[in-house]
Amino acid sequence: MLGLIVYSRMTILIYLFILFNLTFSNPIPKEYVMQKLMNESTVILLQEYMRIDTSREENIESAVLFWKRQSSVLGLPFAVYRPAKKPICVITWTGLNPKLPSIILNSHIDVVTVAEQEWKYDPFSGYIDENGDLYGRGAQDTKALSITYLEAIRTLKQKGVKLQRTIHVLLMPDEETGGFSGMVPFVETEEFRALNPGFFFDEGLTSADGNLYATYQDKRPWQLNITLHGESGHGSTVPDGSAMEKLQRLLDITREFRTHQKRIMSSKEPMDYGSYTTLNVNIINIQSWIEQVGNDTEVSFIRKVEVSERTTLDGSNPYWVALVEAMRDMDLKIEPIVCPATSDMVEVRNKGFPAIGFAYRPYTLPRIHAADEYINIATFQQGIQVYANILKRVANLK
Repeated sequence: MLGLIVYSRMTILIYLFILFNLTFSNPIPKEYVMQKLMNESTVILLQEYMRIDTSREENIESAVLFWKRQSSVLGLPFAVYRPAKKPICVITWTGLNPKLPSIILNSHIDVVTVAEQEWKYDPFSGYIDENGDLYGRGAQDTKALSITYLEAIRTLKQKGVKLQRTIHVLLMPDEETGGFSGMVPFVETEEFRALNPGFFFDEGLTSADGNLYATYQDKRPWQLNITLHGESGHGSTVPDGSAMEKLQRLLDITREFRTHQKRIMSSKEPMDYGSYTTLNVNIINIQSWIEQVGNDTEVSFIRKVEVSERTTLDGSNPYWVALVEAMRDMDLKIEPIVCPATSDMVEVRNKGFPAIGFAYRPYTLPRIHAADEYINIATFQQGIQVYANILKRVANLK
């Protein structure tokens, strides 16, 4: 046997050399990699969730049942609150020291409506193309993030990780329509206070390049109802001051205002969302618009948020420090910016709680509220590990 080994050394070395060359000259086919990713349980779960058409209010309850099942699989408590009839879901992973303020992972169940004819694929199919891009309403806003939260917790639990702070996953029913049955009434309840909130994560922005963004303040939403009164008259006459004429005048004024804001926007940095359409400008212009249209025009506010607090981003905020350190450990950098729109975090920050909007979606074309909304499944899975690492830092603050 010894003589055979000595005799065969050259043969073995030659064989290994040939195998080495074959391995590196024939990389694993892309189709094989994509098929493997598509069969991952995390991706299948995301597809299942996205197939629930929650642009329709009657399907919100189906999503509640979906989340109840997921919490049961993880062995975590599940609660539903209805401060204004619509359901708010809470999944809880209790920490080693539940007296410490909790970490809340917030997102929303509802999605905006779709114009199906504008989509390449069925917007509620969870279709995955040859590049690994998963298409569907909610891929960016914000069903993928909801599953990311869940899978980050699953990852940590499977590894036996213990966290000091309790984590709550919150799922709101109506963020897209203002949160009037969700976060707006919920922050006033005893159930909200019982969560012992310390810090909130929420939906974040998508980036076409490698940048990652943290939103620390939202725009202030104003939703107006404008009633125009005009002169009545017979269909054969053309009276002056008709409601249609006033409407056209109003549209012209608002178009001029929009053009002005675009000029401001083009003169600023691309991500400087806080530099245009400020509250003061809106106050001045809305009053002047009404005067130009006619004094008998009526304006009422459906929603008017006067203040949008910001989260402090310096050494005085231990949550922010921990987040930045977690990103640095992964060789990632996060850039703070003002959110270009508004979210449920307006209500949270205005109650005095720090909140950051963050999602891991680099090298992804922003398609929030647009046709062909998508997320790459490899990026999605990377985001799970990113959030798991963040939670290990932030939820272990003592």
